[in-house]
Amino acid sequence: MKRFFKMYRLVLLSLAAVIAVLAVTAGYTVGVVSQNDVIAQIDTNIGSVETYLEKNKNTTTTLIEEFKEEYAAKTRTIAMLLAQDSSFISDDRTLEELRVTVDADMISIADVDGNVVASTDPSGEGVSIREEFRSHLEDTVYTEVLFLLESDTPTIVAASSLDGGNGLVQITFSADSMVSILQDADLANVASDIPLYSSGTTAILETDTLKYISCTDASQIGKKMEYNSEKLQKKKGKFDVKNTEGKTEMVHYQTSGDYIILATVPYSDIYHMRNVVMGWIICGGVLMLIVTALALRMVFLRQEKAKKSS
Repeated sequence: MKRFFKMYRLVLLSLAAVIAVLAVTAGYTVGVVSQNDVIAQIDTNIGSVETYLEKNKNTTTTLIEEFKEEYAAKTRTIAMLLAQDSSFISDDRTLEELRVTVDADMISIADVDGNVVASTDPSGEGVSIREEFRSHLEDTVYTEVLFLLESDTPTIVAASSLDGGNGLVQITFSADSMVSILQDADLANVASDIPLYSSGTTAILETDTLKYISCTDASQIGKKMEYNSEKLQKKKGKFDVKNTEGKTEMVHYQTSGDYIILATVPYSDIYHMRNVVMGWIICGGVLMLIVTALALRMVFLRQEKAKKSS
């Protein structure tokens, strides 16, 4: 056996070296390609999210402007009707009919001092109109709409000049329909539609608070990012972190207006194909090495038998 290895050692070592070089080369090549593919996919996802954010911003702005015009028009119409016939102000029934016509919750009439002198809600009489409108009580032409959407009962409050600067008409509308429409453009579910490999995540964070407002992992929404904020100082970049399982992840991010679009992928996902390819090459190479060694051994044994018989 020693003689066999002495004779064919160079062949076996050369074959082993070739297998090792082939495995390393293939692993490096597939690894680079896999990483580039992941980066390309991340860039595509980030681009999709950025496009959505821009579209969402424009859509929300457009919706708000449309709602503002609609409620401003309703309020101006009521103000014009009241200006044409001042008796409507003291007629509770007429005021109620006007309220129903514009689908409002309440109509209030304020004098030049801002005091409510008539209202479809009896509890509203004798109080003052909203502070935001008080400085415009004597304006000849004035119409403004306020969106109070953050309260427990979201409302829209509009005001318009009454009879050429002799007070204001203030109308309160329910904002339920507006809130419902705006929620359709909500960002919370954006990332869930853009998954990234088996364990990767795509997320949207607020730039100032670094809180997740959308993520493929819904449990993260509302939480603050755990990474060091100093890593997100640039407009665009990448860094590596360890997740809760101790696995190293690649993190790519890009700032877009008030948001940070962030994607993470564990390197175990990135290099999965590389590891599979290297595994097959090494296993195939070892098998080839064994078969070659057995074939050479057979040749060696025949040669030894021929020498003995001669």
